[in-house]
Amino acid sequence: MPDNAFKEPVTVDNSSGRLDPTPVKIDLKTIDDVRLEMAKVYRAMKGGNIETSDGTKLVYVLGQIGKMIEAHDIEQRLSVLESRKIK
Repeated sequence: MPDNAFKEPVTVDNSSGRLDPTPVKIDLKTIDDVRLEMAKVYRAMKGGNIETSDGTKLVYVLGQIGKMIEAHDIEQRLSVLESRKIK
């Protein structure tokens, strides 16, 4: 087996050329997934691991994802109700 078979994936930072670990895939399929990720970002901001301005932007995007999940859920429920409509 090649030596690099078990190396962690990396991402090249375009501005510095530095190799960074590739971010872990985050599951954001449900409102609860989004809530948990928002809590992680909050804790990272509170702990000083990420800048508040960066965390605020991340939480904003997570909020938008949450809204899209809610809208999709409402759309699906409405479709079910409309299909049951009395004829």
